[in-house]
Amino acid sequence: MGERTRSFSDPDTLFELVRSDTPVWDDGFKMGEPTGEVVCEGCGASAAAPEYINHDKDCSQRDVTSEWYDELH
Repeated sequence: MGERTRSFSDPDTLFELVRSDTPVWDDGFKMGEPTGEVVCEGCGASAAAPEYINHDKDCSQRDVTSEWYDELH
């Protein structure tokens, strides 16, 4: 295993789990249900998981992944 990066669950990182704000027939998710999208609150970029976010080059959270990701890579 390589050098540990910060985890998205560390208290000094900020991410938002996006919840649906439309009816199920609009996007397939119930109102308030998590959509699977994660947004970095540092730069606003998003992806399906923190380790796949294409952060802005000056974002302070560019090094954030997860223990699962670190173990596999």
